[in-house]
Amino acid sequence: MRKSEQEPRVDRVVIAITELAPLQRIWGEALQFLEESRAELHALFVEDERWHRAASLPFTREISRVSGIDAEFTLQRAIDVHKEAIDRAHQQLRQLAAEAEHELAFEVLPESDQERIRDLVADTQCVVIAPAVLADQPVFRELKELGCRIMLIMG
Repeated sequence: MRKSEQEPRVDRVVIAITELAPLQRIWGEALQFLEESRAELHALFVEDERWHRAASLPFTREISRVSGIDAEFTLQRAIDVHKEAIDRAHQQLRQLAAEAEHELAFEVLPESDQERIRDLVADTQCVVIAPAVLADQPVFRELKELGCRIMLIMG
């Protein structure tokens, strides 16, 4: 989708991602907006708080895809897995931004942090590009209420 003359200007492009987001597809959509404007680029890694809730249950197990061995899924393991996913996404986005010669702001956002969402998108012409799975999260409801232009990417 290319920006037409009738479409409003875009001041900020926000990429909202999760550990399972189709990052390449989301990035491709963001580039289209960035090529046509001088918009700033902001990436949000939206934390799925269910990891911590699952780890707090006494019967939660983790099964290795390689060996099939299961182990207790502890809160510390949930934190480690989550941190690895964040680091991997941040590294990929930094590389993509560098290749496209765009500056990138990156932050981790708890899915329930409505105040930070309002700070990011209020008083600006903003487009948010996110995986479709975020449509069920509190962050998405807040974006809709703020009247943001939202593009959901399947995959």
